[in-house]
Amino acid sequence: MILSQEYKKKHYFFLSRKLVVCFLISITLNNTYAQVQRGKKDDAKAELISFKDRWGIKTNAVDWLLTVPNIGVEFDLGNTIRNKRTIGANIKWNWNTSQKYTPSLIFNVFDARVEWRQYFRTRKRGGVTKDANLMTRLKETVFTTQRKNPRQERAYYWGVYVNAASYNFKIGKEGKQGNAYGAGISVGYTAPLYGYRNNYIDLELGGSAGLLYTSYDVYTHDAESDCYPRIAEKCKSGHIVPFPLITDLRVAFVYRFMSAGSKYKESVYRRVQIRDFARQALNEKINKMRERIDSIDNAVRKQGFSRPDSLLTKEELKQWKLMQQERKELALKEATDKLRKQVADSLGIQLSDTLTSEQEKAIRKALKVREDQLKQKAETQDSAKRGKRAANAKKAKLHTKEKKEKKDKDSGKNRKKDGKPEAEAANKEKGDASGEEDDEKEDKG
Repeated sequence: MILSQEYKKKHYFFLSRKLVVCFLISITLNNTYAQVQRGKKDDAKAELISFKDRWGIKTNAVDWLLTVPNIGVEFDLGNTIRNKRTIGANIKWNWNTSQKYTPSLIFNVFDARVEWRQYFRTRKRGGVTKDANLMTRLKETVFTTQRKNPRQERAYYWGVYVNAASYNFKIGKEGKQGNAYGAGISVGYTAPLYGYRNNYIDLELGGSAGLLYTSYDVYTHDAESDCYPRIAEKCKSGHIVPFPLITDLRVAFVYRFMSAGSKYKESVYRRVQIRDFARQALNEKINKMRERIDSIDNAVRKQGFSRPDSLLTKEELKQWKLMQQERKELALKEATDKLRKQVADSLGIQLSDTLTSEQEKAIRKALKVREDQLKQKAETQDSAKRGKRAANAKKAKLHTKEKKEKKDKDSGKNRKKDGKPEAEAANKEKGDASGEEDDEKEDKG
C-alpha cells in the first residue's frame, strides 16, 4: 500500500508535535524536581552547624564537692541540628595530695571514661487507653517519649560507657587500693541555663551505673612506724562485683558555643511540626468550606428549600451532613443542660463543679422523674396525633367514597338520557330496512 504525500505530511506533523510536547513536559518536570531538591538543600544548609558549635566542655560539681578535680569534653557526631548522637570523654584525678595532718584519711582516685550518647526530646501525648491493663498503661505513660506536658527545652539522653580507674580509699582502720574496669549505662538530661551572645552554659543532670571488674589490696596504717602494711588474707585478685554499682552522679555545667536547646532536634519532633502544619492547613480549609456551606444553606432556606445538595460538591455535602449532626448534638446538649438547670433550681441547688454526692444523687433522681414525665407527655401527644391522623384519614376516605358514588350516579343519569334517542333511531332504521324488503318482494311478484 502506497501512502499519499499528504498523509505523510500529516503523520510527520503530528509526530513532531508530540515530540515537542513531550520535550516541554520533560523540561517542566525537570525544573520542578530541581526546585524541590534546591529547596531541600536550602533547608539542609540552614540546619548545618559549624565545627566549633559541635563541641562542649563540662565539669561536674559533685566531684568538686568531693575535692576531685575533673573535666570532660563532648563532640557531636553529626553537623546538623537534627544530629542526636555524641561521643564524650571525662577525666577525674586526685592522687597523692599533700596534707599537713596525720594521713589516717586517704581519698585518692583516678578515673577515665569514654561515653556514647543518644539524645531525644519528649512530645505531646495524644491520650491513654481507657480500661487498659497495667502493662499497657506503663507503656503509654512511662516507657515512651510522649508526655502530658512535654518540655521542649530539655534534651534527654541515654548512653553507654566504659571506664578505667585506680583508687586508694581509707576512711576507717583499713583501706583498699586497686584498679577497676567497668561498663554500664548513663541517663539524664541537659537544658539551657545561661547564654550571652554566642556563649552558653547548660545544666546537665544525670547518673551512671554498671558492672565493675576490680582487684585490690587491703592495708592498714601503722602510726608508730608511719607505714601501711598489707593484709594478705583480705586482698582479692581480679573479680566481677556481683551487683551493679553507681559509678557517677552528675550535676554538671557544660560550656557550649551553641546551646543544647538549639541542637539535638529529633526527626520525630520535625514530623510532629509537619503534622501540626498539615492539621492547621486542613482546619483552615474546613473552616472556609463551612463558611461557604453556611452561606449557601442560608440562601437556599430563604428560597424555601431545605437541602442544598445540587449546589455542593461531594466533599462539601459530606461536611454539611456532619454540620447538621453537630448542630443536633449541640441542641440536644443545650436542652439537657437547660433541663438540668431547671431541676437544680427547683431543688434549690446551685450548679457548680463542687457538688456533693447527695446533691448529685438528688439531681439525678429528679432528672429521671422529669424525663419520665416528659416521655409520658410526648407519648400522649403522639397518640393524640395518631388518633387525629387516623380520623382525618377516615374522613378523607369517606369523602372520597361519597364523591365517587356521586360521580357514578351522575354518569348513570347521563347514560340514560343518551340511550333513549339511540334506541328510537335503531328502531327506525330497522323499520326502514323491513319496508325495503317488502317492496322488493312486491316487485318480484
